[in-house]
Amino acid sequence: MNDDDVLADGPVGPDRAPRRPAAHGRRRAALPSDAAPAPRDDDAVLDGFADDDSIDRDHELLADETVDAHHEEPEVREGGIGEIHDLADEHDEYEAHDVERAHRSSLRTILPALLVIVVLLGVGVGGYMGYRWLTSASSSSQDEASEFPGPGGDPVTIEVSPGDTGGDIASTLVDAGVIKSSGPFTTAFAANPDAATISPGTYTLKKEMTSSDALTLLLDPASRAGTRVTIPEGMRMSAIFQRLSDATGVPVADFEAAAQDYRALGVPENPANSAEGYLWPGTYDFKEDATATDILSAMAAQMQTELTERGVAPEDQHRILTIASIEQKEARSSDDFGKVARTIDNRLQGVGEAGGRPMNLQLDSTVAYFSNIESISTTNAQRQTDSPYNTYLHPGLPIGPISNPGGAAIDAAINPPEGPWLYWVTVNTDTGETKFATTKAEHDANVQQWKEWARTRG
Repeated sequence: MNDDDVLADGPVGPDRAPRRPAAHGRRRAALPSDAAPAPRDDDAVLDGFADDDSIDRDHELLADETVDAHHEEPEVREGGIGEIHDLADEHDEYEAHDVERAHRSSLRTILPALLVIVVLLGVGVGGYMGYRWLTSASSSSQDEASEFPGPGGDPVTIEVSPGDTGGDIASTLVDAGVIKSSGPFTTAFAANPDAATISPGTYTLKKEMTSSDALTLLLDPASRAGTRVTIPEGMRMSAIFQRLSDATGVPVADFEAAAQDYRALGVPENPANSAEGYLWPGTYDFKEDATATDILSAMAAQMQTELTERGVAPEDQHRILTIASIEQKEARSSDDFGKVARTIDNRLQGVGEAGGRPMNLQLDSTVAYFSNIESISTTNAQRQTDSPYNTYLHPGLPIGPISNPGGAAIDAAINPPEGPWLYWVTVNTDTGETKFATTKAEHDANVQQWKEWARTRG
């Protein structure tokens, strides 16, 4: 409703004064005080206070003029006050209409926007769900295309080599017909923390398996095929042959014959003409039909890998392996490997009280080796026996390694700690406590301590 409608609809008659809109869109009644007062007599104003009669006459004139100005009877003036209340009611009603109209206008503005938002949300959710369904279906079909249905058929043997990654194993399985493609297996391998525990060796699986089933079998110890053998560090070759024979059933004579042609095993030519020291200790899984040559070749190949990774030049291999093999026999603790290596080098260089003159190593371990005994305690007769391994009789290092060293001993031989030592002796063979000395007098005191300990042992 606009202001013109208000003016048109409002009644005009003897009981109501005409209505008009108030300023700023607000309307008010024409109050009696809005009527212009009658002109005042300037003289009366100037006279100040008049007598009572004049005052009464003035009142009567004012009343008459007011009535004339409005052309209304006194009752009409009273009716004007009633009009005030009516106009106030209409004003409230008008404001209520304004609020309702504003509310309707707001709804008309908001509703289309809300409808658009709802439609967009519906389209978005529907599109997302459709995308999920399509991609899920596509992924499922791809997985089905890249996997055998399982559970598998004929048994097949596969080999996991040292250093193989999940991708390497997957390729081996694909080539053997165990799984259809490498993708699902590498995904399963990466998602399973236990997959990292799969060790090199031979495993019996089945052809046409699912990737998850193949991984499960690789983690199952019962799936291992062939024979697992562990070779300790510092074991001499003759003892290794016996341990390998006991585990595989291959005769010791076969290992001895294979070792005669050591270069055919991958061992470099060396002054000792032997594979001693060149067989990497550790745990191996050999196939059931593996020969002595197969087994020794695998151990020799692993030693070459270890030396190459450590940056040992081919011309330094024999010296490093010889020193490391002595460490394995002379020191009971790996913490002493480096000190043994440094002491050997100091004696060969003639440092300290040696006065620049190289000293014979005088190692019982080298005498025990050519005497073919396990104890490093030797007799005087043994120490007087001529052999290229006898470091009492011959200067320098023995002709070759006296055992097959592991990684810690090799590392110590490559980078021994600094120190002035020229002697060492194990003063307690039960605990392996070893004392190092820089002078002969200090060393003699340590030897006496060892003798006293030995007497207490009977």
